[in-house]
Amino acid sequence: MVSSSFAALVTRLRFRHLRLIDLLARGGNLHRVAAEMNMTQPAASKILQDAEILLGVRLFERTPRAMLPTEIGAFVADYAARTLREADSFADGLDNLKAGGFGALAIGAIMATTPGLLPKAIAELKRRRPLMTIQLLAATSDILLDALERNEISMALGRFTDPSNALAFDLEPLAHEELWIFVAAQHPLAHVTSLTLGETAHMPWVLQQKTSPMRQLIDRAFVEAGVGTLNNLVETTSIFATLHLVREAGMIACLPKSILMEGVGRDTFKRLPIELPNQLGPLGIITRRGETPSANVADFIDVLHEIAARERQTLLAGF
Repeated sequence: MVSSSFAALVTRLRFRHLRLIDLLARGGNLHRVAAEMNMTQPAASKILQDAEILLGVRLFERTPRAMLPTEIGAFVADYAARTLREADSFADGLDNLKAGGFGALAIGAIMATTPGLLPKAIAELKRRRPLMTIQLLAATSDILLDALERNEISMALGRFTDPSNALAFDLEPLAHEELWIFVAAQHPLAHVTSLTLGETAHMPWVLQQKTSPMRQLIDRAFVEAGVGTLNNLVETTSIFATLHLVREAGMIACLPKSILMEGVGRDTFKRLPIELPNQLGPLGIITRRGETPSANVADFIDVLHEIAARERQTLLAGF
């Protein structure tokens, strides 16, 4: 049975309410929000008042410097932002469909999928549906999970960062990655045959941010090696920046084998003889828990399965 409060929201809550709440939560200035919405400040104030009356709560605290969201206001603002993003995606997809396309697909992927699985899957999906618009967010798993939770993307290729992720998301494993610690070919360590992780602790490293699964694994390995926290460090989520700093600044880094194979084969980089005591969890397809995927998401998942199966067969044929 639909509650009366829900019926009231559906009947009376408008996109202008949501847009004003979203803008005000991000900016805190009603005058600027009114200007952005092409209306007078009294008109904007009236829309906010209408929303607060409809919801039965105060959404913002009026202070001399800014309007700050209350606890409930922050909750409503988060809903407003998600709803507006979904509406924008819906409008883009509708325009695409009306023009004879196949709508839009917003996906996220960690960098380890860049050299193989992901581009092949996108190319195959575009072959089947050339007019589909594909939006790709390339980031670390923690960022992708946040984006997935906020409905900014429909699915992700990544991994869980914490066991509690299973409460909000489903993960279907596709592959396991081997991590390599490496340097540039001209680095003093490039040709050593025996090396421990602890012996590199005083040297410059380039790694992902602390919240990424790969960084957490490296930090744990240094702790287990009795070293503690790295001090000589650059943090970045960019593969390009990582490879450039390794090559040009003599830094040490850790990346998936799939990214480094070509560079090692060309003698641009050298893998160091260091085996990490632990490896990352499985790389997989992550979706919001219990949510039925759209047709475009389901098609892309099917393509990922096909390509992952082909790559496994190719790997087995090489033995």
